[in-house]
Amino acid sequence: MRARLVMLAVASPTEPVHRMAAERAAGILAVVLMQARQEEELAARGRGDFLTDLAEGRIAADDAPAQAGVLGFKPGEAPLLPVVMRFPDGPAGLSPGGGWAVLARAVAEELASVGVPVLLGVRPVEGRVPLLLALRSESERTAVADRVAVALRAGVERAGMQRAGGQPPVVVVGVAGGWAAASAGLRHAAETATAAQGLPDRPWYDAQRLDIDLLLWRLRDHPDLAAFVDRAIGPLRDHDRRSKPPLLPTLETYLAHAGRKAETARELHLNRQTLYNRLARISELLGTDLDDPQTVLTLSLALRARRHAP
Repeated sequence: MRARLVMLAVASPTEPVHRMAAERAAGILAVVLMQARQEEELAARGRGDFLTDLAEGRIAADDAPAQAGVLGFKPGEAPLLPVVMRFPDGPAGLSPGGGWAVLARAVAEELASVGVPVLLGVRPVEGRVPLLLALRSESERTAVADRVAVALRAGVERAGMQRAGGQPPVVVVGVAGGWAAASAGLRHAAETATAAQGLPDRPWYDAQRLDIDLLLWRLRDHPDLAAFVDRAIGPLRDHDRRSKPPLLPTLETYLAHAGRKAETARELHLNRQTLYNRLARISELLGTDLDDPQTVLTLSLALRARRHAP
């Protein structure tokens, strides 16, 4: 929040005493604005505490509507859509010039264009922004999620909270439902937002479609996960460390396109024969058949797990 005090000479030129009065007034206004910003941030943190308590089960679903109403959120019987935005590196990845009060206000202003009731809080310790939105119907979930994701990132840009060159925040959208579903949905979205770090950038992620990534993230410190990754794609990792072209990106793109070679070659900007040669080399290094469904499942899991394996 910024302000500028302008002193105009109307009937006569300004005197030194006028300048002194203006400087004093500017100082008082600065204190008032600072207090307002602190109060705004405290309010945003209070909403964030409520949403976190709801997510972690410290607030019963039956008690939640009344407490939310005190915070100004009165969705009635509308389906609730849980959303969590998380900065990839947590608080450490934020620009020192930004502020949570500025972010909360900027995002709230951006969300005003979405046209649905919203309860937005901040959690500075986790570098997280939880939200609940009231939908008119569950069928508009995708459309509202698209608009909310744009509003969230626009708010971050306006608040100046993202470091130059830093990764954009991750936005995860949960399942719409009542207050009980909102509790579980906020918790699931918060965990998934952490597990989604390192995935290809998207405006938002569907929490339901990242359950495998969440499971693998929960196993990140287990030695069996690292052993599984090493068994499945270890030879390819060794190849890519010492030889070019790297083959892991080829395998990843091939599996992402469900084995459709034409689409894989197009995305990798390769001719068909070059792609066939690379796939043959991958099969040789791994000692597997890339057309075997069980092999495809194993390799797909290993590629997703390598982001979390130590």
